[in-house]
Amino acid sequence: MEQRFLAKDYILAFFSGLLTGLLLLPVLRNLDAGIPYQSWVLLVGFPFLMIFGLFVGGVLSRWVRIFFQASKFAVTGFLNMAVDFGVLNLLISFTGISMGAYFSVFKGASFIVANINSYFWNKFWTFRKKIPAHLESLESVPGAQKQAPKEYAQFFIVSVIGLLINVGAATLVVNVVGAQFDLGANAWANVGAVAGSAAGLLWNFIGYKLIVFKS
Repeated sequence: MEQRFLAKDYILAFFSGLLTGLLLLPVLRNLDAGIPYQSWVLLVGFPFLMIFGLFVGGVLSRWVRIFFQASKFAVTGFLNMAVDFGVLNLLISFTGISMGAYFSVFKGASFIVANINSYFWNKFWTFRKKIPAHLESLESVPGAQKQAPKEYAQFFIVSVIGLLINVGAATLVVNVVGAQFDLGANAWANVGAVAGSAAGLLWNFIGYKLIVFKS
């Protein structure tokens, strides 16, 4: 059975892009990035980028079904990274600390906030289970309430592993490898965040799809 994105999926992708742009504004300010008309670029560009990504995923899913969920996961992942980076850079801005043990604490805090956001988007959108027509909600599915605690426990475990991978990779890049290519401490902190997010993103997709939200 062919899966198709609905209008509400594109609306959610647009909303996700708008939030992503808003959350990246303080990141660019912290990096002193001089992008012309950066507010317009982020607040207009990202929403349409998310919609385009979803559209491409829908086309590719006609041949490879995994792209249907993967494209939604990518949209959610971009938003989660923006939450992650936004919180991280706010903490760096408030404290003036961008390396050392406190960086690891900040990265852990930003990941946890992003992970909470990730749970709701992935549960109710990316990996949302189809509800039979004769049932009004998942709560009325036989055994759904009993399965909920197990699902939350699985999500927690997968997320904790993702947290360790994310923070570990970011800390390795920032504190062990150290700044490269003449980048400043703040810029390199965000390079570390990219590395951590990429590693955690791959693990999370596999864990959420095959363990937590499997159908």
